[in-house]
Amino acid sequence: MADENVSKNLMDAAFKKKESEEEQKVKEEDKATEGDIITFQKDGQQMEAVVTSARLQNSVVCDMTIMDDFHERNLEFEKTVVAHKNYSIKERRDR
Repeated sequence: MADENVSKNLMDAAFKKKESEEEQKVKEEDKATEGDIITFQKDGQQMEAVVTSARLQNSVVCDMTIMDDFHERNLEFEKTVVAHKNYSIKERRDR
């Protein structure tokens, strides 16, 4: 009887973990595509960038040089990778 309870508790925990992981995934229609402009936080700063590649499974590659103050921010790189869950789409490219 005790083994059955332990087994049931383990199964319940596994299902709850799987459900939690599924809820955290970004829906396909909410993901940015090439040409979209996104906003996100990086090093405590609000950034804006254009998506240059959306071929990665969990993130996008984007170019931050579209910001008017890009050079004043003294950022190390022109491009960065942002996870789907960490950005919002500001503007969709014309389709």
